[in-house]
Amino acid sequence: MQHSRNRDLDGVRGLAILLVVAAHSGLPVRWGGLSGVTLFFVLSGYLITSLLIREWGRWGSISLWRFWGRRALRLLPALVLLLALAPVLLWATGDDQLSSYPTAALASLFYVGNWVRIAGTDLGVLNHLWSLSVEEQFYVVWPVIFIVLMTWLRSRALAVVLSLAALATFYSVWTQGTAIRLDISTETNAFALLLGVALAFALAGVRARGWDLPSASPLVPFVVMVAVSAFPGHGLAVDHPLFRPLGAVYAVLGVWLVYAAVSGHSRVVGSRVMVFFGTVSYALYLWHQTFINSRLLGEHSTPRNLTLIAAAVLVSWLSWVLVERPVGRLRGRLRLDQPSRRQQEFAERQAAPASVS
Repeated sequence: MQHSRNRDLDGVRGLAILLVVAAHSGLPVRWGGLSGVTLFFVLSGYLITSLLIREWGRWGSISLWRFWGRRALRLLPALVLLLALAPVLLWATGDDQLSSYPTAALASLFYVGNWVRIAGTDLGVLNHLWSLSVEEQFYVVWPVIFIVLMTWLRSRALAVVLSLAALATFYSVWTQGTAIRLDISTETNAFALLLGVALAFALAGVRARGWDLPSASPLVPFVVMVAVSAFPGHGLAVDHPLFRPLGAVYAVLGVWLVYAAVSGHSRVVGSRVMVFFGTVSYALYLWHQTFINSRLLGEHSTPRNLTLIAAAVLVSWLSWVLVERPVGRLRGRLRLDQPSRRQQEFAERQAAPASVS
């Protein structure tokens, strides 16, 4: 099984962004925003936890500063580019959101945008960055919890994360509150991340025991996810009470899809088109809604939105080629992929008995 980046996982990421973009464009994928973001969360929980498990298994500990450094190097360059250029867009289009932009930019830069919105402050063209705030809060907290689990509860880690995922899912489905808190708060979205975490622990446990799990084609859950995302809506008043239960359904489908992408292969999911959208998914998420929620090209309509999305795809590709990929190469220079001194000492101790023998 591959637990690092592979084409099918890139294709899963591509599906997630395409569902979100389609929903925002006005195309008949009513639930694409919910299903796409939920899929992103499941995938993030799985990938980050897989990396942490691998680092722990090799070095006996986690270098938090290197972990957070890698995350900052991956996420901040494209975000800073957006935050620097968005006010130019607002000024050029005479948008009155420019006056409140500094607050929106700071909330987004420090990844508290979801809580600022819940407190009643509209973030304008940056409203959609609430999900990045949820993910970054997860990146800050989860590695610390992971260290605690692996230090004191390693033999029960899978049971613990499964219990946490179940409790978080139950809470998300049944908790009450304002619509905006239910939609974008950290605690109501944590379940999808935790289900991804549980999948990573489960597959790592299977691998450690030398067991083989049957491979599965990601095409089937891929098609199912698209089909249920396109299920017709009946207006916000009817649809909104279904958001939390449907979120749980999409998360389970997301677990199925991620597992299938790890264990099997599909020419559709791993195609060049899906991999391309997976590669630029982060920048595309940043830019497409910023364009759509601006005054560019007048009033909202599906043709107008699709035109702006096409422009966002181009900008996202440029962001990847000119900013994200070049900055990513700094990982080597900054030694973010190298073990810490403590980890090197652990490796030397592990190698010592073999040297003596």
